[in-house]
Amino acid sequence: MTDSTSSSDLHCDTHGPSGAAYLCVHLQQQPVQTWYCNPPSADQPCPDAWCAACERLFQQEGEWNEKNEGQVDIRMVCQQCYHDTRADSVRAMSDAEKERWANAVAACHEALASRQALLTETYSLSAHERWDYDQESATLTFSSAGVPAVVADVEFVGSLSNQSGTWRWAWANFHLHPHVVGRISAVRQYGLDHGFAPLVVPQWKADVVDAWELASVAAHVLEARGVYRAPSDNGYLFMAIMDIRKV
Repeated sequence: MTDSTSSSDLHCDTHGPSGAAYLCVHLQQQPVQTWYCNPPSADQPCPDAWCAACERLFQQEGEWNEKNEGQVDIRMVCQQCYHDTRADSVRAMSDAEKERWANAVAACHEALASRQALLTETYSLSAHERWDYDQESATLTFSSAGVPAVVADVEFVGSLSNQSGTWRWAWANFHLHPHVVGRISAVRQYGLDHGFAPLVVPQWKADVVDAWELASVAAHVLEARGVYRAPSDNGYLFMAIMDIRKV
């Protein structure tokens, strides 16, 4: 496969100038299926991707080589087209997986509601005048009259954009400090293990209900004590509260 980061920029009729990305023709034509690719990284935000049929060719050799690469039709697309196509794969779940996902969301949401109620009762987070988070220390501080009252250790879960109407997992946001995303990849792995596409697709169309559902599942996987939703310039940032204490 071709390393998209080494490819020259191209011009997309839809999105204009863009970096290049590569995926098999089957994903380009029918994106609502399982994608086989590495997780995105800062160096490779659009990792080469292929479908289950192409994955079988890969497994026959254990690698891409002269024997199987010629049997795979790889297409070059712009990176924005790649992201848009990848987002469609969030619907790639079987009926059984959809049922298990709905049950998991319901159970995690109920559990989170209990944890949130306990946080409210014990720490009265909404009663404080302001909140501030610090990525380097991975903390969220609640204060009043300039005096810190409660400090929480946090893990960033993801963000919801009001402008694009999309959810973006923190493990796919490479502008964040490593200290606030050290554990969130476990949520992606949980999605891979259980066939839950919403936990695996980096970014996709979502609303605030979706965001709370995803945050509740993340809180379950991370064994968090709760979730805090902080407003941002363009929507909301969701953080898992891993530990919390009064100052």
